[in-house]
Amino acid sequence: MANDGLYIVTGATGAIGRALSRALALRGERVVMACRNAAKAEPLRRRLVEETGNTTIETVPLDLSSLRSVAAFADAIRSKGVPVEALVNNAGTMNEALRLTEDGLEETLGVNYVGPYALARLLLPCMAPGGRIVNTLSVTYRIGKVDASALEPPARYTRFGAYARSKLALLLFTLELARRAGTEGPHVYAADPGVVDTDMITMHRWFDPLADLLFRPLIKSPRRGAETAVALAAGELPDGKPAIYWAGMKPHRIPASVVNHPCRQALWEETERFLERRGIELE
Repeated sequence: MANDGLYIVTGATGAIGRALSRALALRGERVVMACRNAAKAEPLRRRLVEETGNTTIETVPLDLSSLRSVAAFADAIRSKGVPVEALVNNAGTMNEALRLTEDGLEETLGVNYVGPYALARLLLPCMAPGGRIVNTLSVTYRIGKVDASALEPPARYTRFGAYARSKLALLLFTLELARRAGTEGPHVYAADPGVVDTDMITMHRWFDPLADLLFRPLIKSPRRGAETAVALAAGELPDGKPAIYWAGMKPHRIPASVVNHPCRQALWEETERFLERRGIELE
């Protein structure tokens, strides 16, 4: 049954973001589409209203590569005076070349980890009792490397290395946030959509047309890729003691090397200090 709380989806104009927003809207939820490109978001919002009959869908600008934008978005949500039932940190990027955000972060890490960290921390006071925070993960976290210099731009940049590092950092944040939230705070999850037919899997190489022909028919549709995150955001999973990492509608064990990662708490604290230096006030 729908309620009056907000269901926030970041990266809502992307393939999975559209599927997430549509699925939640079909349930009658009050969906906030957090989008960087307002010109692209508004026509999509109108289309979803027509398709779902849900007139409570709205768009609010959010650029996760800018901490100023993250803070402004959080202010806009707080000003509504409506509890947040679910925050789905879905937006992500994987850049071919090294790019820095306006805050001096490597952009993949900034968008995939630091932005979601800041957004979740800023919205914690707005979360409804029993609310959910769902972070979109990827199995690539298994090859990610996070150390004491995680927030510094890398001396040697690779597309997959940066992406895997950002997803490991996000998983470490998810684990630490879940621990700190305890039984009184929001439920915190990681949802892995698997390999989904989105623009992100395009390599911008000569073999892309051949890869599309051979592999895209075997890849999940955005709707299927969004299913687990939708179920978690809607509070349908799990029964009993909650697992943190979910994929294919099933709980998955997180390796002990990640659960006990030596930088898990230090990464949280260093990110917190970085945000405070950038003028982001955390409670």
